[in-house]
Amino acid sequence: MRRRPRGWLPSLLRAVVLSLAAGILCWQLTVPLGVVAAIIGVFAGALTADRLGRDRTSQLRSGSVLLLALVIALAGTWAARLIVGNSLIASLLGSMAAIHTSEAMLWFFLTAPTVFALRFTVHRRPLWAVAEVLAVGLAIAVGFSAHRDGMVHRPLAIGDWAWSQGIDPVLIFLGLGGLAVCLLAGMLLSEERRRRIPLHMSALVLIALALLLIVRVNGLPKPQGAGDLGLTGDPESGDESGGDEANGGQGQDQSDQLGDIEFKDEYNSGGDQAPVAVVVLHDDYSPPTGVYYFRQSVFSQYNGRRLVQALRDDVDRDVVKRFPFQPLEIEGAPAVSERRMALRTSMGLVVDHVRPFALDSPAKIQPVRNPNPLHFQRAFEVHSHVQTQPYDELLGQLPGSADWPDDQWTHYTESPTDPRYQDIAEGLLADLRPEYRDDPLAQALTVKNYLDVNGIYSRKSAHADSADPAASFLFGDLTGYCVHFAHAAAYLYRSLDIPSRVAVGYAVEEGSRGGGSSIMIRSGDAHAWPEIYLDDVGWVVVDLAPQTTLDEPTQAPDRELQRMLGEMMRQQPGDENLLEDELRNKINLAAIAKGIAMLLGLLLAVAYTVKIYRLLVPRFADSTQQYRVAYRAALDRLAGLGVRRRYGESREHFADRTGPMAPSFVSLTREHLSAALGSKRTLDGDSVRRLATAVDHEIRDHLPPWRRLLGAINPVSWILAR
Repeated sequence: MRRRPRGWLPSLLRAVVLSLAAGILCWQLTVPLGVVAAIIGVFAGALTADRLGRDRTSQLRSGSVLLLALVIALAGTWAARLIVGNSLIASLLGSMAAIHTSEAMLWFFLTAPTVFALRFTVHRRPLWAVAEVLAVGLAIAVGFSAHRDGMVHRPLAIGDWAWSQGIDPVLIFLGLGGLAVCLLAGMLLSEERRRRIPLHMSALVLIALALLLIVRVNGLPKPQGAGDLGLTGDPESGDESGGDEANGGQGQDQSDQLGDIEFKDEYNSGGDQAPVAVVVLHDDYSPPTGVYYFRQSVFSQYNGRRLVQALRDDVDRDVVKRFPFQPLEIEGAPAVSERRMALRTSMGLVVDHVRPFALDSPAKIQPVRNPNPLHFQRAFEVHSHVQTQPYDELLGQLPGSADWPDDQWTHYTESPTDPRYQDIAEGLLADLRPEYRDDPLAQALTVKNYLDVNGIYSRKSAHADSADPAASFLFGDLTGYCVHFAHAAAYLYRSLDIPSRVAVGYAVEEGSRGGGSSIMIRSGDAHAWPEIYLDDVGWVVVDLAPQTTLDEPTQAPDRELQRMLGEMMRQQPGDENLLEDELRNKINLAAIAKGIAMLLGLLLAVAYTVKIYRLLVPRFADSTQQYRVAYRAALDRLAGLGVRRRYGESREHFADRTGPMAPSFVSLTREHLSAALGSKRTLDGDSVRRLATAVDHEIRDHLPPWRRLLGAINPVSWILAR
């Protein structure tokens, strides 16, 4: 069957789509002139390939075209580099002009031959159309790849402008995602076999509805969690059946309290730069260690093999095991004194966490309204009593607390029976001055210094399969990550009768604040550290800082993103009617279903409106337009009954094929073609209208009612008319 030649409009549409994708890809990679050159190159390459690719008599072959495109691209790249590499050419053009000319040539000769080869290959091998659509999608995705991992302000060219206008960049990026869908739809609309267009567009609508449902149910994509320390995850995954009213409605379950830190031979903290939370300090505070420690969980009970979370209710009460639904006072919090100050902090979680965390020693924690549900999973406020006294002024304090019973003291000092722990610890004390030999803080700092000097930090180690991974680390190669160092230090402290435990959470260096009041916590800040208890002071961090590390140093946080998240968190309303608001913000599946039903109803209404308009417009159209609208209405009726013109079939042949069912359609087709082809004969609009009415009656007399009913209720039958 002879195929109808395609018009210029689909080629132009496809060239525009490819050009826009190229512009999105290049706008962050080159100067403006280079972007323009890339767009022109893609546009020219696409149109040229369409013109030559349709010519089946051409002697060009796909292999030859690919080779030619490669040669042109290499030659153009060499010429572009020559402009800035040759001092004579650069001096003649000027430095800036040479750079811009070079970029323009580079991107033109990269894009034009590439797109030409791709489009030409598609004409010869239609399956390559898949690669073409994928190329457009990837070009758009790469153009906005800086937005991944929670970097919600990137690309800066869009993010900075959006924030300056008071617009959330996410809304713009969602709109650009819609633009990407439209671009891909443009690729589909230029499909050569147009009967596939309704199927493709229907699939596109279904995909969009599915994505909408996923976003409504699961929210926007979130950054990766905080790796292998188990800090992030679903806070509702535990058994909440045992609520504890005295504990602020937290509820405690045995599975949660039996948790421990898993030693791994290869530790993964997820995307190190991905933000997981933001903290706003409501007063200026500089920690004595130079590091902000946000404690989430502690491990203090020795179970004969390792430290796990305590089963007792009278220990580690400074850790909140569930997000409270009302203000919760923390029992046993150290008092405000010359050693500690009260500090209020606001926390916004970018990623779900299994439990809340707090700076230093929390005294009160309470939920607050989420200031920006689009970016934060939840928000809460913590009142902490943070340490202010330098470490050298804490010397002379007694270990533990005078109020502890014997079993509690034993709980915090029980350690492995391996005598090597005590041998190493006591051997280290030999170098201490006599007045500090019995001081718990001085002893702990001596152990810390030993591990700092001799330990090697590496996220890859070989201790996980040992019966005691801490012993394998400490008495072996001393190579490991924070979990190994923290456990080894805690066991050494305990062998010296210093009450200690291992805490996990986040450790953020003070320099990361950058002088502002907000602290961005990233996935790579996840950390484990040892703590000791000093009388009248409370739990004191004695963390390790190995001088030798085999891993690359972490990058500084993005200050702009930190400032932006802090500003979001500061826009915090009061907490009245909090529970009611939280419940209101829960995903309502019924509302989602209703919204989808309304959208589908709207689409159906639009489809029926267009269908009815096309059928009724012949009654009101001017006589000079009757040949067109009446013929179109007849085509719509036939299409609804499944009678459609085939590809490559002439209108006369289609009329002859339809004649036995609707003889008047032959005359209507003749009148339509006569007027459309510019006949000088005066057109009688009434006669054309009568012919269309006759076609309608003939169809009604020829076909059974059920078939005509199906055609009438089909809302998109008019799309298939041609």
